[in-house]
Amino acid sequence: MNIKNLLCIAALTLSGFSFAETAPAEAAPSMENNGLKHFHNVRVSMQRMLRSADGQYFLDLYAGIWNPHGTLKDLKNQKSIAFKGIQKGDQLNLKSVSVDSMDETATQYALEGKLNANTGQMPSLLTSADKAVNAEIAFEPAFKAADKPVIVFKFYGLDGEQQPYGKALKRVDIINKNNNAVMQSLTGFTAFAGSIGFLDINFDGYYDVVLADTSENRKVEDKRFIYWMYNPKTQQFQRSPQLEKITGFPALQGENQQIDFGGGQLYQVQNGLLNRMPQGE
Repeated sequence: MNIKNLLCIAALTLSGFSFAETAPAEAAPSMENNGLKHFHNVRVSMQRMLRSADGQYFLDLYAGIWNPHGTLKDLKNQKSIAFKGIQKGDQLNLKSVSVDSMDETATQYALEGKLNANTGQMPSLLTSADKAVNAEIAFEPAFKAADKPVIVFKFYGLDGEQQPYGKALKRVDIINKNNNAVMQSLTGFTAFAGSIGFLDINFDGYYDVVLADTSENRKVEDKRFIYWMYNPKTQQFQRSPQLEKITGFPALQGENQQIDFGGGQLYQVQNGLLNRMPQGE
């Protein structure tokens, strides 16, 4: 397995618990599971896209995990800085790292912030070791939406030698965290049971569910995904056959509202539509 495949798997095995997290066993009412087992250790990888109030900075952030990390883009000066660090409660302390290895280098920049997991706001301080940079930055969600659902997940599946990777995810229950009611049950798939993605694929401010498809002997390395997009009008998640035709890991470029699936597959999201861009643009 090459390093690119490992990175794709790693991207879906980082857990984040803010708007979404694993639901407690008693959260969902008793339902017929058709022989499915309740999985307790499915990780949720949540990618936050934050923008500074003045529009100069864009931050891709994975927080709420054992190794919080992200990439800060200075849109004014066309500069990117990769960070990783630690988190205690809502306090993040990140240091700049090498983009190639993600190992710590001689520290050049530090980013400290207090993240409100519910609102997505994060007042921060960006500093440099040479004292040239000392900037207060007010981060907020890059794509704002009203009435975001506050949910937790409950996972069901099958295990055994016949299942891919020893177990397969077959159902995801969406639980309203405020009243523990089941909002929706996602079914009709076979997916990797180690983790799921929870990210805003279409840049509308609402988080969507992404599963690694392991049906028909597919492997995670095949980079085939199942997309459940949140529809705020119906308050339900809907599968996207259009996205599922695309092979490749969806690397979001939120500052441009683009999705890079690799292999020259770059798509522009505009007015809710997904349009492939000619190579070379």
